Amino acid sequence: MDFTNNVKKMFSLKSDAAPAKRAIVPLNESKKSQETYKQYGFKMAGISQGELQAFTPNLQSVYLGLKKEQEGNEELQNELKLSLQNKKANYERDKDIEKDKLEQNQRKQAQLEEELQEKNQELAELKTTEYQRNRSAWITLIISSVILVPFTLYFFIFYSSVAYSAFFKQFSLDNIGENGFQLSEAIFDSHALSAATSEGATTLLFILLMPIIFLAFGFVLNRWEREEGWLKWVKIPMIIAVAFVFDTLLSYAICEKIYNLDSQMSLEELPSYSLALASQDPRFWVIICLGFVAYLIWGFTFGYFVKSLDQLDLNKIHHEQLCNEKESIKRKMADTEKEQSDISTNIASLRADIQKVENQLNGTIARYDISKIKLELNHFLAGWQQYMAAMGKTEDEKNMITEEFNRTINTLITI
Repeated sequence: MDFTNNVKKMFSLKSDAAPAKRAIVPLNESKKSQETYKQYGFKMAGISQGELQAFTPNLQSVYLGLKKEQEGNEELQNELKLSLQNKKANYERDKDIEKDKLEQNQRKQAQLEEELQEKNQELAELKTTEYQRNRSAWITLIISSVILVPFTLYFFIFYSSVAYSAFFKQFSLDNIGENGFQLSEAIFDSHALSAATSEGATTLLFILLMPIIFLAFGFVLNRWEREEGWLKWVKIPMIIAVAFVFDTLLSYAICEKIYNLDSQMSLEELPSYSLALASQDPRFWVIICLGFVAYLIWGFTFGYFVKSLDQLDLNKIHHEQLCNEKESIKRKMADTEKEQSDISTNIASLRADIQKVENQLNGTIARYDISKIKLELNHFLAGWQQYMAAMGKTEDEKNMITEEFNRTINTLITI
């Protein structure tokens, strides 16, 4: 408390005196050698009564004094010179590394250009090469054709008959033979086409188009199987599931008609047909297997057929391979060119840094220890604010000094 009262007495104005005009801030009060910058800040704040208008010119004066002090400090200048020499050596080393990278990159680019020319030459020679048949693909094509043709006929017979039985055929007691009603009569009805014709052109067209639906399922399955990317693994199960549901509905419709016919013959009352009963009915699963399994076999066999057809021409396969290799080389060349551009930019930046350091080493630009300057300026601020606290200045006034300090430092020190 005594220290604070003494300070207040030193710098207070007489209470009975008239209000004084704000004094012009004296900047010629030099720092004594034994003073710290904190003490100097306290002293200068006392001379100017801690006013904001006086703080900035005093801070600038301290900054210039610190720079002048460092300029005359031979030991510090030598230390900073050594630091700059080390920095230059590091820049030189980094530049040499980047130049080695650039040379390697250029050799890689030249090699890629040679490879691209070779691929172009191979493509040109391929145009004059006679047709060459892929023996393995030819055998696969024959086998898949042998399987596809009868399976396609089976599709038309099976699904046209099933469609007629499910949607148009009337199951009655008159259809029952000596051995009872046979499932084969519902699935493979030899009179399906003639019966559909007698019922009208629309019925005939409907049962003829039903096999086309499942052939389309198989075709789509093949196309999605040949796609690239993860999405095909979502599409393939989806198309298989749709085909399975379609087969299930047809099987259910036929088995329900057979069940209703059985209930007419039964002496006991049977429950209504349901999906639970269908799942326990062997006939239900037989119809599904005869259709759905055949659909899967046809779909995958068709895939082998198309694939072997594409691979039948060896020249075509070789041409596609060469084109893919060319595209791969072009992508690598583009990446290499980008790397060259980045490396050249790095080399130019390092050269600018080296030139900047050389200018400082040549003495055309003075060398300063900015961290030490900032430290002493902060000590000066601490002394100034210590005086303000002793004089009971408000927090807002002290914050204004701090803001002015930061703004001035950012203006003075740009590196």
